[in-house]
Amino acid sequence: MRLSFVPRERRFYQLFDQQVTFIVSAAETLRDGLKDLPAFPACQVALKELEHQGDDVTHELVRSLNRTFVTPFDREDIYALASGLDDVLDYIEEIGDTVMLYRIGTIPSAATELVELICAAVLELQNGVGKLEGLKGVEEHGIEVHRLENLGDTASRRAIGDLFSGDTDALEVIKLKEFFTLLEDALDRCEDVANILEAITIKNA
Repeated sequence: MRLSFVPRERRFYQLFDQQVTFIVSAAETLRDGLKDLPAFPACQVALKELEHQGDDVTHELVRSLNRTFVTPFDREDIYALASGLDDVLDYIEEIGDTVMLYRIGTIPSAATELVELICAAVLELQNGVGKLEGLKGVEEHGIEVHRLENLGDTASRRAIGDLFSGDTDALEVIKLKEFFTLLEDALDRCEDVANILEAITIKNA
């Protein structure tokens, strides 16, 4: 049995850092994969591996929660943050699966914009999580995530509106609409996590 000399309260912060690091890697992997669609199957494999690694960290967080008497902040907030981060990673993987499933052969510029916004948002989450232990400076990253999510809403609505302009094949409209919706949902989940981080900071300040 491997012994850990890391205090149990500190262990939660380390696990959150690991979890959000996998998310950043997944977002960047997706972004890079969409630039080279013929090689995208390898990107999908990498996304699935990152998702599995993220799941392992989520499970370890839950196990740590169940066996730790004194936690760094409320148990329900620890669980909410772990679940929220897990959702972000799940959405990024699902975006990759959708590219393959729907055989999307060309990535619209609006989708590229949304992926860049996701990459920026998860970096803000990583910075916010990194400051969670000290409870200082977390809010500024949440504010930026909200701004990025608003930009994503605008870009998604504009892109979906363009799809229904009559210049796009009906089947392609269906595929791309779901694609844009998933991208927007991923940004929404980032905003959910930002809200959780903000709530934790306020409650424990």
